[in-house]
Amino acid sequence: MSETKSISAQELWDFAADWYRKLDVHVPVGEILPGLADAELEMRFPEATERGHAGFTNWYERVTRIFFDEQHTLKEASVVQDGAQPTVKVVVNWQAKVWNPPEPRSKWLGFDAYQTWVVRRAPDDGRLQVVTYIVDELRPMPGSASL
Repeated sequence: MSETKSISAQELWDFAADWYRKLDVHVPVGEILPGLADAELEMRFPEATERGHAGFTNWYERVTRIFFDEQHTLKEASVVQDGAQPTVKVVVNWQAKVWNPPEPRSKWLGFDAYQTWVVRRAPDDGRLQVVTYIVDELRPMPGSASL
């Protein structure tokens, strides 16, 4: 399959929705890695920049032990620059709870996350993979605790 085959709006939406579904249910990391490039991967989160599958795994194992009752609702996923590695704008509403021992109660978090992804087609089977994942901005919802 050609790496330069255009990405349809539905294909992109399905890929992003599946990505967030996996994050919500905390699937084993091995189920997420095929959707990520390895050697080229750069993921810029507010708290850290991670590279490659090893970096993503470190981040994922950390956050799945911090956040619970997560719900990601995809609001936007659109290609803004086409080509061999398209640039994608994503907006997702993220809500979760966090508990910081020994506090007596958990805290609710709610944010709209504005992101930029660079994606490609995997050379072996043409599936989409994230090459670059940047959290550009987190806008808190009214009543959200801070991160």
